[in-house]
Amino acid sequence: VKRMLAAAVSLGQSVGYQSVGTVEFIYDGLRDDFYFLEVNTRLQVEHPITERVTGIDLVEWMLLIAAGTPPDMQQLPEPQGAAIEVRLYAEDPLKNFQPSPGTLTEVVFPPQGPDLRVDGWIEQGSEVSAHYDPMLAKLIVYGNDRAEAIARLQQALDQTRLGGIATNLDYLRQISRWDRFLAGDVA
Repeated sequence: VKRMLAAAVSLGQSVGYQSVGTVEFIYDGLRDDFYFLEVNTRLQVEHPITERVTGIDLVEWMLLIAAGTPPDMQQLPEPQGAAIEVRLYAEDPLKNFQPSPGTLTEVVFPPQGPDLRVDGWIEQGSEVSAHYDPMLAKLIVYGNDRAEAIARLQQALDQTRLGGIATNLDYLRQISRWDRFLAGDVA
């Protein structure tokens, strides 16, 4: 992780980049090595993961940088714990993830707190158009380690209810309990 961070910082410095962005790598566990994938010079949909494990409000940092008062980059916090984000989509996994427009007749999320954040725009009665970005909401969970984060993810997904249209909610529930996901086996 420290080598990846150093590579990302070096890349940003080499082009004089001065805002929030993401440098993505592919990690090869067998070789314990990583390979550059891409740079996104913007805030990404996954930014709550970084915010949760670092305690940094990335939007605030972007505003501080734009105002000419950037935060002290020499005082970066050490990441703590593990965070996982899932995206709830208006898509039907049983029909090759085709769009699922319609009216949401039920929208229930578990209570938010320090270990659960819900980002979304939907409520009961929301009309989901066929001309849309299919993301309805994101669930972001935090735990002291990956196992605790997964347990909180399973609980949050189990407590979430979406009705009226097909969504990927049950699909996410299944993935969160899949042996390969639990083991971190992505090969």
